[in-house]
Amino acid sequence: MINYTTPTISLVVEGVNISDSDVYVSIEQGKTELTKSGADLTITTETVQQVTNTLISFTLTQQESALFDYDRNADIQVNWIKNGVRGATRIETVHVLRNLLNEVIE
Repeated sequence: MINYTTPTISLVVEGVNISDSDVYVSIEQGKTELTKSGADLTITTETVQQVTNTLISFTLTQQESALFDYDRNADIQVNWIKNGVRGATRIETVHVLRNLLNEVIE
């Protein structure tokens, strides 16, 4: 992802249908943390060879992507809860790239 842009981030949670759960996607880099949930997320499912995967996408605002320092990795993870049962994915990383126009534009 490039900071100061509005990137759409797409994730796949393999082998689990969490479309009817409360889903939270967290991005963390050092002390900077951002969590997206509810209407911020687009959640669909796909079935491939009888295995259901959950597809999650969301878009960051310019202000949100600007929170993350360039040339560093940020950690990203999906958590969900349904009927008191909570699950989570492994933590993955996304590399944050530099933007030469280092400001929010309209």
